[in-house]
Amino acid sequence: MNDFTKIIFSSFIILFSSTIQGLVGFGFALISLPLLTLMFPLSDIVPLIVVCSLFTNITVVLSTLKFIKIKEIWLMIIAGLIGIPIGVIGLKYLNPNLLKIVIGFLIVTTSVIMMKGYKLNFRNKMVAFSITGLISGILNGGLSMSGPPVVLFLSNEGYNKNSFRANLTFYAIVINIFTIMTFAYNDMLSTDFFHLLKTNIVALIIGSLLGIIITKKIKDKIFDKIVLYLIIVMGCITVITNIFTV
Repeated sequence: MNDFTKIIFSSFIILFSSTIQGLVGFGFALISLPLLTLMFPLSDIVPLIVVCSLFTNITVVLSTLKFIKIKEIWLMIIAGLIGIPIGVIGLKYLNPNLLKIVIGFLIVTTSVIMMKGYKLNFRNKMVAFSITGLISGILNGGLSMSGPPVVLFLSNEGYNKNSFRANLTFYAIVINIFTIMTFAYNDMLSTDFFHLLKTNIVALIIGSLLGIIITKKIKDKIFDKIVLYLIIVMGCITVITNIFTV
């Protein structure tokens, strides 16, 4: 595959991934990572995905600013940042592929239960937000899987479409920035990464805006189903892609 063909394919992948992320507030890495790594080195793709996710998240947040609940999610953000180094350390002692399989099963099981209408009632919301953030941070540091705990928790809490996207993406922005700073500190932002970002920036912008436009046409109940179906797909892909590498 020549360079021009790679650029065309990568642009379509970025366009679709950013549309999904703009629509529901997550899913960029789920879609783009396995496809982009078929054409480019993982060392360039991971920073690209994080930066693209940051851009899409900022776009979503700017369109949903009034729905951000800082008083509720600030503990989740702090706990998430604390959890990242814990996850990095834990990765040294545990089998990451086995962990991903277990987490994938838990994600699918929890999502199916929630689709049946069952929900958890937390007596202390602040503790629940803190635990969710900590788990998310640990999974991000160890397995780059920060999204599922926050997605499931916010869905369980009954956040409507706009509040869900606003608070999920605001949390993700903080995690994205922290991760990018880590990449920069470790000299992981190569010239090839910047070239990929430059050639895909138009697709990224169009996809992000398209996702936001589509969201406005979707009712809350349909949005909730889309979120749960997408997280189930995420869990299944996680299990399938790791089950043969344990």
